[in-house]
Amino acid sequence: MIGLVAACAEWRAYLQAADVELRRWSALGALLWTLMYLMLSAYTAAVMMFLTAIRTLASGYHSARKLWVFSVFMAIFLSSLVFSWQGPLSLLPAFSAINTTIALFYFSGVQLRLFLLASSIAWMANDLIWQAWPALLAEAIALLLNLKTIFALIRIDKLSQWRRSLSVL
Repeated sequence: MIGLVAACAEWRAYLQAADVELRRWSALGALLWTLMYLMLSAYTAAVMMFLTAIRTLASGYHSARKLWVFSVFMAIFLSSLVFSWQGPLSLLPAFSAINTTIALFYFSGVQLRLFLLASSIAWMANDLIWQAWPALLAEAIALLLNLKTIFALIRIDKLSQWRRSLSVL
């Protein structure tokens, strides 16, 4: 049940065109996924998801300390990987957490969502191995919703460019 509620939060996140709303819904979903992974004894995934929730919210605040905050999260993810190591399988959620950290701190719009696609693929592989079926289903649908949003953002950008070119005339 927790996985299904987490899935709904994640799906809603990926449908958001505004990066701020994507972050809020994604953080809520990550907290719920944390509980599910704990129930499966997938400790690396649980730790990464908990940290992901905090990181996702923190990444939305642009300040002079952005590089410092980014570096702290990278160090936390890497040290969490060491302490929760369950073999090479631990690399999948760790890659996803690190890749998404880069995306959330340094990209927006379409670029942000392209990085999230790579992270989704890593989580899907992790979920398949752990037999975390609700998470696998959620991530597969999230991937599709993310693609839908990417194409919508591209279409909006092209319309904006077209309108700007008309206004020049």
